[in-house]
Amino acid sequence: MAITRDQAEVIANRYNDRRITNKLKMEQRIQDVYSRVPEIASLDREISGLALSATRSALQGDLSKKERFQDDLAEISQRKKALLLANHYPADYLDEIFTCPDCKDTGYINGQPCHCFKEEVIKLLYSRSELQEILERENFDTFDYSLYSEDFIDEATGISAAENIETVIDHCHYFINHFDKTFDNLLFYGRAGTGKTFLINCIAKELIEKSYSVIYLSAVQLFDLMADYSFRRENHSVYSQISMDELIHCDLLIIDDLGTEMTNSFTDSALFDCLNERLVHHKSTIISTNLSLRELQERYEERIFSRAAGNYTPLKIFGDDIRINKNY
Repeated sequence: MAITRDQAEVIANRYNDRRITNKLKMEQRIQDVYSRVPEIASLDREISGLALSATRSALQGDLSKKERFQDDLAEISQRKKALLLANHYPADYLDEIFTCPDCKDTGYINGQPCHCFKEEVIKLLYSRSELQEILERENFDTFDYSLYSEDFIDEATGISAAENIETVIDHCHYFINHFDKTFDNLLFYGRAGTGKTFLINCIAKELIEKSYSVIYLSAVQLFDLMADYSFRRENHSVYSQISMDELIHCDLLIIDDLGTEMTNSFTDSALFDCLNERLVHHKSTIISTNLSLRELQERYEERIFSRAAGNYTPLKIFGDDIRINKNY
């Protein structure tokens, strides 16, 4: 479960908030019950006295009171439950409160992450990816193969759009299913409106739900963010929370619409540094662009194109404009 130190701290704080909230709720219940059923307050004082006496005796080497305390505690607990029921409270009303009874709000069971911890990771990753609402609409379950026609033939390959998209999606599933076993990067290219971003979102949803960290940025957002780092600019946008460390070390970085940014020496250098650092650390990247491979080669420095050509699997997407077909 790959999360950064900052993300782990966010989740730890959430668990701490849970425990504090539940403790306050427990204290309110106790005060309510004590005011309505004073006999229960007396029983709790009796338990405290017995526990103190048993502890003192144990420290002096006498364990007999500790053994008797367990029997007394069981008997008093039964009396408390009977009083609760008689006064229309659930029998477990004064039991300790946990949001997750399985791990008792620690996040771990026998040193392993609890199911609730994994759920918290997924929630956090969704919030950091800025994709949650989009991924509810755009995922493999909602993907429409019928938008890719058998009649649309790519002149370069002689393959239909329908046949091509099946091959592309097969590769997407392979990428997801072998994400932690093989290191791969994807380059989706083809003209606008062919579904590149939709496919990227499908991949992002699957990996986030496997608890991988995913950062999604348009090319413009990426270069704005890197300019903020480089020139120490203040930025109060939602993307300013992404650290350079996260940008380099997140499990998957998505750069959408490469080629829509203003190209200059800074963007060339920033793009090379970002892609190169992620390659060095074996962190996967997905790039989408409306440019052809030839246009990419002409637009960016040779060292950038060689990185993409040598270390990315190119996946061409073609067909009719989906947005027109769907009346977008």
